[in-house]
Amino acid sequence: MHGTGFLNCRKTFITFLSGINVSTNKYKFTGMKYFRFTIIVFLLTFGLIACNESWEEHYQSKTTSVKSELNLYEYIKSKSEFSIFADMIQLSGFDKVLSSSQTYTVWVPNNKALQNFNLADTVAVTNIVKNHITRFLYSSAGLDFVPVNMLSKKIINFERHNNAFVFGSSKLVSDEVLAKNGIIHILDTFVPYSYNVWEFIGRTPGLDSLRAFLYAQSEYVFDEEASIEIGTNEFNQAIYDSVITFSNPILDKIGALYLEDSLYAAILPDNNAWNLIYNKVKQNFRVLPEAGGEALQKLYTQQAIVEDLVFRLPDLKTDITLADSLMATSGSVFKPSEYLFVNAKKHELSNGIAYVTDSLRFKASDAWQKNIRVEAETSEYGRTYDYSNLYLRSGAGSGFEVSKNRYLMVECTSPMTPGAVTFPIPNTLAGKYRIYCVFVPSNIVLASDTLRKYKVQFNVSYVSNSGKPVLNAAVSSTNKIITTAGAKAADFQTLPAEVTKMFVTEIDLSYCNILTKESTNSDITVKLKVSSSAKVTETVRFDRSMRIDYIVLEPVE
Repeated sequence: MHGTGFLNCRKTFITFLSGINVSTNKYKFTGMKYFRFTIIVFLLTFGLIACNESWEEHYQSKTTSVKSELNLYEYIKSKSEFSIFADMIQLSGFDKVLSSSQTYTVWVPNNKALQNFNLADTVAVTNIVKNHITRFLYSSAGLDFVPVNMLSKKIINFERHNNAFVFGSSKLVSDEVLAKNGIIHILDTFVPYSYNVWEFIGRTPGLDSLRAFLYAQSEYVFDEEASIEIGTNEFNQAIYDSVITFSNPILDKIGALYLEDSLYAAILPDNNAWNLIYNKVKQNFRVLPEAGGEALQKLYTQQAIVEDLVFRLPDLKTDITLADSLMATSGSVFKPSEYLFVNAKKHELSNGIAYVTDSLRFKASDAWQKNIRVEAETSEYGRTYDYSNLYLRSGAGSGFEVSKNRYLMVECTSPMTPGAVTFPIPNTLAGKYRIYCVFVPSNIVLASDTLRKYKVQFNVSYVSNSGKPVLNAAVSSTNKIITTAGAKAADFQTLPAEVTKMFVTEIDLSYCNILTKESTNSDITVKLKVSSSAKVTETVRFDRSMRIDYIVLEPVE
């Protein structure tokens, strides 16, 4: 394809530049800043001269195309059959861009293609203009197929269909024009601007609640260093082909819905669906007043709603509504999953599909209120112990099903006092949980030890409805939590020769306890203490050591 010399020149130049560290202080010595500036000026001058020579060679070598000494904007404006698009270029401010020394390719819809376009809609005008302009040169000579990155950030295919050339869904209707600063192709229709998922959320009526939360997290910063100065205005102020950096911490987690190089399927709640799910979810995110109260409850609730809305899409032909199970970008798995899309309206977009729904049908246990598992062998959350030695052991090859093939051995060190270990349980929500402790039997080590059980007791710590801490409340023989001072915990026995998932108690937590980047392990308020209550005189029947696989809290819906 003609023009590749220019492209290769620019790419080589940019690649060379990318090897220079101009944004960090990797190499420090006096005058470094001046040195960098000098190098960049030199490279820019060299690169632009070389690339201009490539463009001149391309320009001179083309004999079958129309040639013009006018720049792109001047040429488009000079032709009456392009007057509508010329007006659109001027209205959107791209007249200055196409009059600059930068090189562009423009696909120009003729007046017939644009005769019914509403020029009063300035947003739509700008979108269409940007959807028909790209940097660099794209000639039809030698063309087979090429995806083109437009100024609109959309990717539009430019390709040959038999003896015709097609840009998106529009046909080229005449020879290309070689202008002073680029190439012009003429189209019989314009290429519609297709929203991506992020734009669809921003511009679709009825998604106000979702939009308000997501868009409030966005930050836009003008990157002057990355932007290209293309001229000055009437006040002698610099005009830039601007580079704006965008960030959004929510999209960092659920998916870059604003990019065109990935495909997503997104379930989007309308205002009614948002209000319904909000009132349902918020009860699980009740926060202590001194820890942030209603303001933090609102933030946690909104985050929980959007966390599982997005799914990766392999291609636009895949119908994910027919999948047996789906995994959201958050990692949540929905099986079955078809119920999520009941009565949802499908919208095909430039980077995926949006399903607008009037009711989010997520089950709490699949989405925001999942099982909480703490592996006994991990000390990540500040595990503590009394009158014990702790050892990490492997369950690999034992024949027993051991989570992650690791468990914790708690060896009692006192003949009189029970050995105990306390497990902090992070990220609990307000609501009911059933607490289980999973034990590995003694004969995982000694195969003949098939009769000895563990005799254990449980104590639970949490925050009461009044906001006061409850410390080491005993669990009774009927699995109830006893908050009476001095109450003694009941004894429970494991199975002798198999893994035992032992029910501890059902607890109704009044407040959530979510760890943040600023949290420490001391902020965890829910804890389970597991003690070995077997006496030294009972070691024929009971093993005083304990082997614990994990603790799990299962939500009660």
